[in-house]
Parts: sequence; C-alpha cells; structure tokens
Amino acid sequence: MDSDYLYYFLFLALIFASVFLVVKQIISQREEIFLRLPMDDTAVAKDKKKNNAEAPMKKVLKALTPISQKVLPFLKQKRTERALLSAGSVMNVLEFISFKLLSALLGFIAGLIIFSSRPMFIFITVLMGFLYPDMWLRKKISARHKSIIRDLPNVIDLLHLCVNAGLDFMLAVNRVIKDFKPCPLRDELSEVWRESQIGRSRKQALQNLVWRVNLVDITSFVRTLIQTDKMGAPMGEALEIQAEELRMRRFQRGEAMAFKAPVKLLFPLLVFILPVVLVIVGGPVILQFVRGGSMGF
Repeated sequence: MDSDYLYYFLFLALIFASVFLVVKQIISQREEIFLRLPMDDTAVAKDKKKNNAEAPMKKVLKALTPISQKVLPFLKQKRTERALLSAGSVMNVLEFISFKLLSALLGFIAGLIIFSSRPMFIFITVLMGFLYPDMWLRKKISARHKSIIRDLPNVIDLLHLCVNAGLDFMLAVNRVIKDFKPCPLRDELSEVWRESQIGRSRKQALQNLVWRVNLVDITSFVRTLIQTDKMGAPMGEALEIQAEELRMRRFQRGEAMAFKAPVKLLFPLLVFILPVVLVIVGGPVILQFVRGGSMGF
C-alpha cells in the first residue's frame, strides 16, 4: 500500500514537471522590456524567432483571458504587476493569472487521476498548481535581485569614469549600456535611457527604475543621484562614494551568509551524516552482541 502512494506522488511530480517544461518557453526566456535603440536586423530576426516559439503558449493563455478578467478584481493588480516587472517578465497581469488558472487546472486533472476518491488530496493538488506560479515568480525576483546587487558596484564605477571624463549622466548611462555585459541591470538602465529619449525627465525615469526593480540598493542609489542633482554637488564624487558603500554592503552580506553556514549545515549533519557515522562505528559492536559474542573483556 505504501509503495502505491509512492508511485502516486512520483506520478504527481512528473505531472508538475511536465507543466513546468511546457510553460518554460513563455516564462523562462525573458524578452527585453525596453525598445532597443537602434534595433538591427539580427535583433529583429531573433525577436521574430522567439515570438514564433512562444506563440502556442500565448494562444493558450489568451484563451483563458476572459476567465482571468473575472478573477482580476479579487487580486492585487498593482502588486502583481510590480512583481512581474521586478522579475523581468514580459507577461502582463492577465497572462500571469491565466498561467495560474492553467496550472490549477492541470493540478486538478492530476489529482483526479491519482486521487479519484479522495477530494481532500484533489483540493491540495489544485492549490499546489494555483500557487506554483507565485513560487516561481518569487524565485525569479530573487535571482534577478542577486544579479543586480552583484553588478551594481561595477556599473557605478563605469558611470563614475564616464562622468569624470566629461560626459553628461544620461550619456554616461548610454555608454555603459553599450559596453557592459548583458545582464538585468543593463536592461533596466536601457529602459531608463529609452524613457529619457521619449521625453521623460531624468528624475522620473530614475523613480520608475526604483518602482520596477523594488530593491533597496537601487533605491539608495537613485535617492543619492536625485539629491546630488538637486543640491548641485559633483556627480562623480557621489558615484564614487556610492560604489564604495555598495561594495561594503555586498561584503557584509557575504559575511552574514558565511556566519549562517554552520547553522544551516547542522541539520543535514545530524540527520544524514551522524547516523551513518554511528552505524559505522557502533555497527560491529551491535552485531557482536546480537551474535552472542563478547567484547573481548
């Protein structure tokens, strides 16, 4: 009977793995959220190929849009929209809700197949399916934030060099976009540059950056830039100080993670390693007792 339950749960895991692989085309390959300036033929061809690959899943999510529109008033739309932007996703709120509904539907089908006579287990599989997109989104945001934290000091150093060389701040941003490696931070700076090109003020473009990324380090960086610009202080010095501060903060985060490592290792040591050591050390003694032998005294 226990082996049957094990097979059921393994089958359920395979179902959810299949769901993940099916929707990965639309949610794992992040399209750029900015309009590239300029966009060459290679980039256009790449976008066209990517859109063709994602078209089937787009159609599936679009088919669920009428239901998503009815569910939308019950959810926090602004919060979901901000989370999607923080994750760098091209999905809009309705598509994300459609994805949640699709995942819940597949969870219901899997639960119906495996636990046909157990309504409680079916409800659990539906709930797992509905909550999976939120867990994926949080993981995506966390990974993107880590990438931005890692690259931010280097980007500020480049901005500092460009500003000291005589470039305006926005021209320095454009220069960094061209020279820096592809990463989420460069994508966000590209959006700042694009917004400045369509008429938004530098302050508004930077505030939009804070709203999209929703990260303490970016908020601190933008606040420093706005205050420096407002007070007329040298931008180069402010950028240099900000880069050093962010490096120190990153080093402190690393120290904190190092201090937490022994605590995190304690549980696997006690559960997995210590029992094995006890079996290896005490096993021969126990076997000797079981066989009725002596310990050599």
